[in-house]
Amino acid sequence: MNKNILNTDVQMFINENINSNIHSLILKGSVFKDVNIQEIIEQIEAKKKCKLKLQTWFKTSNIYFPNKLNIEQTSSETTAIIKSNLIKGKSLLDLTGGFGVDSYYFSKKFRSITHCETIAKLAKIAAHNFMILNADNITSVCYDGKDFLKNYKERFDWIYIDPSRRDHKKNKKTLIEDCSPNIMLIEDLIYEKTNKVLIKMSPMLDISKAIQLIKNVNTVYIVAVKNEVKELLFHLEKDNNSEVNITTINYHLDKTEHFSFKIHQEKTAKAKFSTPKQFLYEPNAAVMKSGAFRLVSKYFKLYKLDINTHLYTSERKIKNFPGKIYEIISTHNYHKKSIRQIIRGRKANLKTRNFPEKNEVLKKLFKISDGGENYLFFTSNLKNKIVIDCQLA
Repeated sequence: MNKNILNTDVQMFINENINSNIHSLILKGSVFKDVNIQEIIEQIEAKKKCKLKLQTWFKTSNIYFPNKLNIEQTSSETTAIIKSNLIKGKSLLDLTGGFGVDSYYFSKKFRSITHCETIAKLAKIAAHNFMILNADNITSVCYDGKDFLKNYKERFDWIYIDPSRRDHKKNKKTLIEDCSPNIMLIEDLIYEKTNKVLIKMSPMLDISKAIQLIKNVNTVYIVAVKNEVKELLFHLEKDNNSEVNITTINYHLDKTEHFSFKIHQEKTAKAKFSTPKQFLYEPNAAVMKSGAFRLVSKYFKLYKLDINTHLYTSERKIKNFPGKIYEIISTHNYHKKSIRQIIRGRKANLKTRNFPEKNEVLKKLFKISDGGENYLFFTSNLKNKIVIDCQLA
């Protein structure tokens, strides 16, 4: 960590060149005696990645940035805030601290945070930034997480773990056993230091298989931001024997959609089926990831279009549905010739659900351009392939 990067003139240069051409800056070289051009470029590239993802860090003066890969791997500010609202207590250990975004937001809910990071430079960077951000209840230590657990004598209310999901060649990994640390190998050690654990895993992970592999799962949180699943969070409790709860969270600027259920509720639920009625319901991405397809029908008293079509319908509009609601204008059986006469050349938002053709093929086939207020769902009901023309309700 080169503290000369924090000098006023260097910081001004970084801010003034945040949108400059990187190759041109490299060719010009550094104008500073104690900071080389590679260090300046690293700061510019990393800070630029924070503009949307980590606005607090981007806007705060004298923040020291790591390389851009560390920024890519860290939680976004939005998901860090969501996590911090899920748990609370007196003490928390962030076992794989990284850049420290999660630690920073946990520090607003806990009396003390221990930020553990195995890379010395990154640990120093995080400690500096905590000081700049006035997070004085965070202690940053440079330690391998497993060794820290072995040597530290005190217990924590919570341990948070965000395993690295990249191998030594920086390739992305999703399986639990491919992550570092491998949670399954250190579970006993973890429970010597706490009774409660929160683990962040890849959104691509198979939830059912993960529950079979990881012991003591209490709750699985599926976190989506603007209808894109970003994280799976596994809340573990020592000696937990209760049935796993699934909680979906879909965050938008103006609202947050929640839906929770026990696993047996989906297994025992029976869906009702119907052809499209007056309204169409499309579950959000977090609910879709949860697999609660039959339960959505039962819980909200909606009709499903088909066993494998995860769209729902009703005669009257319901409230508090975790997803989008459309008012149906018309429904047509899918025959290319007749459909071409109805929709050819239209401007619409095209979606496919349980339909053999892909979006791009259909757009080209029917010369549909993106946009407008109308939505065209190419899907299937119990009898036919159909096209539903609708608008947001």
